[in-house]
Amino acid sequence: MTSAPPVAPPRRALFWSLVGTHVMNDFQTGAAAALLPYFVLEQRYDYAAVAGLTLAATSLSSIFQPVFGWLTDRLSLRPLIVVGLLVAAAGIAVAGLTSENYWLTWIVFSLSGLGVAAYHPAATVAAKEAGGGTNRAMSIFSVGGNVGAAIAPIGVGLTVGMLGLQATPLLLIPTIAIAAVYLVLNRRAAIALPATPVTEDAPAAAVAASTTPPRDLWGRFGWLLLIVSLWSVAYVGARSFVALDVIDRFDTTTDVGNFALMVFSLAAALGTLVGGFVADRFGRTRVIVLGYALATAAAAGYVFAPTEGTAIALAGVLGGALFLPFALRVPLSHAYLPRHLGTASGVTLGMATALGGLLTPLLGVLADAVDPRAVFVVLAGVIAAAFVCALFLRERTDLTPEGDAAAPADAEVEASPSRT
Repeated sequence: MTSAPPVAPPRRALFWSLVGTHVMNDFQTGAAAALLPYFVLEQRYDYAAVAGLTLAATSLSSIFQPVFGWLTDRLSLRPLIVVGLLVAAAGIAVAGLTSENYWLTWIVFSLSGLGVAAYHPAATVAAKEAGGGTNRAMSIFSVGGNVGAAIAPIGVGLTVGMLGLQATPLLLIPTIAIAAVYLVLNRRAAIALPATPVTEDAPAAAVAASTTPPRDLWGRFGWLLLIVSLWSVAYVGARSFVALDVIDRFDTTTDVGNFALMVFSLAAALGTLVGGFVADRFGRTRVIVLGYALATAAAAGYVFAPTEGTAIALAGVLGGALFLPFALRVPLSHAYLPRHLGTASGVTLGMATALGGLLTPLLGVLADAVDPRAVFVVLAGVIAAAFVCALFLRERTDLTPEGDAAAPADAEVEASPSRT
């Protein structure tokens, strides 16, 4: 069993380069969603077909992300930060070129999802070390991903929107540039940060106490995964269908639909940032409950939005509320599984798209049978269920600052719905 390393002092340049890689990694996820309306318009895919592409982009990611997390606990897999990022970008870059063949496009979407899965566990652990392990640092890192997803519709619009699906290779250029910057700064950080030796006169018990984390709480971790799974249905469903719904319901253009997706994603980035800062003051579990409560109200309001402007505004509220808890889940998973940080990251991040990806084809069938707005009726119910489950989520109280660098304000609450 591998002990969790102590949190390293913040290394700003390396941390911000990791944020940059997260921007471009999740840019690929946002680009996959932004490409869906173009597949409908140019290649005449139906809603079930584009939902199948969402499944492709998330299925391999969901399956393999916990595997990569498990491996990260046992091996040094930092090269996967760059390898995963480039594979994810390459899959999106060729998707337009393969779009005339649906199943070939399905395969490249799957490979992109596999790259996303390879990137996340290693990058999350690296960001925690480089950023000092606080809720604030992890929120900033998570916001990088949200920003990437938010700007993806802009990138797709400036390339595919102007030049057609054959222009998707242009989306690879910024990813290569960011990956190069990270490699340079990572090498500099490795040279500048020498290993800290253990002095011979250090008491063995003190050394052991500083490197051996408390026991894992698998029951609480399982409860967190249930909430994350419900969130994944809401997020993947909303991300996949918000542009399509605005286009269908208000008989508007692809640009307006992708603008709704951009608003949803930008609000998600803001929600992630606000959630981390507020959690440092009021506690993680309180912010998680608040996020799901607001998201439930926003989803219900979106369903009944009378105009496209109202729908887009409520899509923004929904995105912000859904992502208030986003950056808090991985640190909370680390608190529950301090001896398996890579596994905690991989499984938590994998579940963030797993159930949603698997159920999205069914949501596509529903959209074809009724309309895309019916999808959001289902999503409102799913978010409400997540809110109820979040009411029973509890913080951990027996960690030292080294084990949990951002002790929450609500740490006095100790009961759990699933005791370990």
